[in-house]
Amino acid sequence: MSNEDGLKADGITNEQIQEKLPQYLRYACAYWVNHLEVAIMEDEALVNGLERFAYDHMLYWLEVLSLIGKLDSAHRVVGAVLKLLTSTSSDLHQLLSDALRFISKFYEIIKRSALHTYYSALPFTPTDTLLYHRYIKEAEHNICNIEGGPEKWDGLVAKMRHTQFVDVIKFSLDSTLFLSYCTRLAVGDFNDNVNLWDIRGIDASSPPSKRNANAVTTLALSRDCSRLACGFGDGTVELWGTSPTKRRIGPLAHRSKMERIFFRIFRQSRRHKQSVLAIGFDPNGRLFASGSYDRTIKLWNGGDGILRGTLKVP
Repeated sequence: MSNEDGLKADGITNEQIQEKLPQYLRYACAYWVNHLEVAIMEDEALVNGLERFAYDHMLYWLEVLSLIGKLDSAHRVVGAVLKLLTSTSSDLHQLLSDALRFISKFYEIIKRSALHTYYSALPFTPTDTLLYHRYIKEAEHNICNIEGGPEKWDGLVAKMRHTQFVDVIKFSLDSTLFLSYCTRLAVGDFNDNVNLWDIRGIDASSPPSKRNANAVTTLALSRDCSRLACGFGDGTVELWGTSPTKRRIGPLAHRSKMERIFFRIFRQSRRHKQSVLAIGFDPNGRLFASGSYDRTIKLWNGGDGILRGTLKVP
């Protein structure tokens, strides 16, 4: 696995990657934190090795992750290491905290080109940070020198883009994931563009687009973050796995235009006759209700979507 676009931008061939980054080194770069998490952090040699990595090799590590197409794991890895550290006041903790912000801030540009870690990201790193002081020497051969850059990290954690205006943003209950969607006009048809963002990293997973004349009108993330529900302009509701490699589970019950979705419905029978206004689960997730403009409220099983009953509103 490699970052084909990034390799092309940097003028690096797959043959060079195979030669300079053998499989065992790629494995170590991608999965070393899995081994660290089960190690004894009081081990002095282990801590010393972690310090050498953070102080001398961290940007090289990001460079490799970009080249092999694994940069989306960097934020999670650094976050996991921070949780293992017993002291939050150490220079090591501060340097890794800077690394989290560095990855978030410059993820897109480093993903596009590993060498822009040094050409673009590092020169614009706040000058009062420990990361800048430790690594700015790596940018001393840049053709252009940057003056007047920021001194401290600002409040913007990361910038994640849609192609047009964003219609809706929703957070998961544990605040580690959020959904966003926008619609864009292309050759006379509206195509949906739904993204699931992991705020512990910057990875975005997108379900396949529904290419018809109806845009996504609303969406929601399941309580356990394993499912994404999408409502479309024609009233179709679809449920997707949050993994971009999984196929959608299937179309759901309501067919008229959706206004809000808070979870999934499996069956296509016994639909509301008009647009669905709202859907909500009970606290334990065993039942959920849907309300419609047809002045009915339907109660469904939370596990299989079987209709339990219908209440007509006066």
